[in-house]
Amino acid sequence: MAEFGALSSLGIGSGVLNYDVIDKLKQADEEMMVTPIEKKLELTKKKESALSQFITIASTVKTDTIDLADGSLFAKVSATSSGSSVGVEANDGVKPQSFDIDVEQIAKNDVFESKGFDSQDSQVNNTGGDVDLTIGVGDNTTSITLKDGATLSDLKDAINNADIGITASIIDTGGDDPYRLILKANDTGKDNIIKFDYGKIDDLEMNQTVYQSKSYDADTDKVNDSGDTQTFKMTINGTDYSMDVDDGATVSDFVDAINNGDLKDSDGNALEGVSAKFEDGHIKIHLQQIGDISISDDNLTTEMNDNTDFSDNSNRLQTAQDAKFKYDGVEITRSKNEVDDLITGVTLNLKDTGLSHINISRNTDDIVKSVKQFVADYNAMISNIQSLTAFNKDTGMVGLFQGESTFSRMTQDFNSDIFNTLITSTTEKVDPNGQKYDASVTLMATDMGFSLNRSGMISFDESKFRSMLEKDPDHVDRFFETAFTKLKNDLERVATGRQSELHYLDEGLKRDEKSLDKRAESMKKFLDMRYNTMASQFAAYDNMMGQFSAQSSSLNMIIQQAINSK
Repeated sequence: MAEFGALSSLGIGSGVLNYDVIDKLKQADEEMMVTPIEKKLELTKKKESALSQFITIASTVKTDTIDLADGSLFAKVSATSSGSSVGVEANDGVKPQSFDIDVEQIAKNDVFESKGFDSQDSQVNNTGGDVDLTIGVGDNTTSITLKDGATLSDLKDAINNADIGITASIIDTGGDDPYRLILKANDTGKDNIIKFDYGKIDDLEMNQTVYQSKSYDADTDKVNDSGDTQTFKMTINGTDYSMDVDDGATVSDFVDAINNGDLKDSDGNALEGVSAKFEDGHIKIHLQQIGDISISDDNLTTEMNDNTDFSDNSNRLQTAQDAKFKYDGVEITRSKNEVDDLITGVTLNLKDTGLSHINISRNTDDIVKSVKQFVADYNAMISNIQSLTAFNKDTGMVGLFQGESTFSRMTQDFNSDIFNTLITSTTEKVDPNGQKYDASVTLMATDMGFSLNRSGMISFDESKFRSMLEKDPDHVDRFFETAFTKLKNDLERVATGRQSELHYLDEGLKRDEKSLDKRAESMKKFLDMRYNTMASQFAAYDNMMGQFSAQSSSLNMIIQQAINSK
């Protein structure tokens, strides 16, 4: 025995007082004094492990009950679109419904491109001084300053830095003069047109619209034959520019007046970047402005409002417009393609023209999946309870918590939460005389598809549940909220809460484990000390017996020698 250290010669003297004797004595004491404690300790640890596993299972069931009790599961919906013109998203809780969306046009941004330049560093301000340019979107405009000698790239940066709702970029289109300035309004909608007066710098040729008059035979034809002075007015992005046209003024006079800067605002400032010419029988006006432009030529013969061609501006890549669609036949207009204010909780994403049928339905498959998961987890918990509290008189097998009061009443309490919950529903019925009346109906777990089988486990009839959910979703929701809230609370009270009965049971087991472990260790030390002492005593006795044996052997030898000598 290693614990007896240096007493390695024990038994040599006597042949009796050896380690085998001590081992047998010590083993007998350990079986009587230590083993019972160790068995209790082992049982306590098994209980702790089993309890931990059960609490984990119960926590899983509680998580299931939370999903079923708070209504969020029954609020889940799925939204689908039958066509490619509309995408749809629906928040949970939206009432199931279906409707048609017929998109007539989608919302678009205003987009312009300039003429081509040979380099991004091509100068666009060659005036010899700094110039202020007005730019903006819709009613929101600002002034940007362009330094003398500023390049196309400088203009792009100035527009972007203005943060006015326009994104400027330069693209390389290839070929001669490949670099073009692109202006794109950040927001869609017809009110978000780009307004830009670049008349003080080199012509970017963004406005290729032909503002033209009716047809004239010659430039000597009169533009004013009213007998009095008339006014010609152009309104550009909210600013009026006008000039007087004398009685008898000709086409040539009219063209010269515009080119000479006679079109002025109320402060006398001439309209920059405007030119006129007589070509192909029409007066044609070219502007270095884009945006909201209108012409007033009442009492003149020019008739520009009727003859101006707005369809031929190839430098306007896309025209700002609102989205237009029909919602179940009702005309709707929006400035954006993402429509989230038509139906609360529903977002429509208009993608293209065409008809789409939208269906928002309760996500029954997910609900059924969650209920099935609960049933599986619940049955696993009940099976675990049955195993922990089992008693078989034939085999003598006893569960770790057989007779424990908390476990004994768990199954009854949990099943009661589900199967003793009753929900009252009012339904309309018809009597034998054809008269309608309201009748009270009581709904219970069996109506939801739940039942208890002989083994104490829950069975779930999916088809019955689906039928009830389709027929009366509100009362199904009420039943689950009531029953599973009770079950959740009981699980917290008994098993999963910080103040639960099993929590205190677990703390008690941990205290018992600590105490038993300490007792076993103390008893082992006591026995080690006892038998170390006994081994020392045996060694002393053995030594004495060895000495006596040696002396006896010497005496015998002397006697034998004496006998032999005679």
